[in-house]
Amino acid sequence: MQTANNIESLRYPTGRFEFGKRYTYEESLQSIERLKEFPQSLQRLFNEFKKENLNKTYRDGGWNAKQLFNHLVDVYINDYMRTKWLLTEEQSALKPYNENECAKLADSEYENIHDSIILLQLLMNRWIFLLESLPAESFNKTIFHPEYKVTLSLHEIVGMYAWHGFHHLAHLQIINSN
Repeated sequence: MQTANNIESLRYPTGRFEFGKRYTYEESLQSIERLKEFPQSLQRLFNEFKKENLNKTYRDGGWNAKQLFNHLVDVYINDYMRTKWLLTEEQSALKPYNENECAKLADSEYENIHDSIILLQLLMNRWIFLLESLPAESFNKTIFHPEYKVTLSLHEIVGMYAWHGFHHLAHLQIINSN
């Protein structure tokens, strides 16, 4: 039986991301380093992943492993574009998307996880190249999130997505350990 504390620790095995914190440029550089590590960490886990676990979930009502692996591609595609909008548009707003509905689409059950990891790696290479090309002041630029009615700086976005990948990596580790 899952208790409230157990459900919270399964939903957020690495803890919750701290929104609203003022992040420094040095913290953003650390987040970029974590982003660089993420695709290799995901690949290492996939190399050890038991095929019979691909349809298992990390908690009742959670996504299965295939959905998680494929969700990460969706996440970083969106984040890459959100970064470009933030950098190129005045008063930019990001376009929210319904992650749960996307997780119901056929490509979220895509069996060739290796393809998804390669796509993620190539996308991350490009996004990190962009981030590393930016002067420090660019990380103060902001984008509005219309669904949550908050303004996010690039500092916060980079930190959030560095957290997000390892958050789901922990979900996948839970699945593979059972």
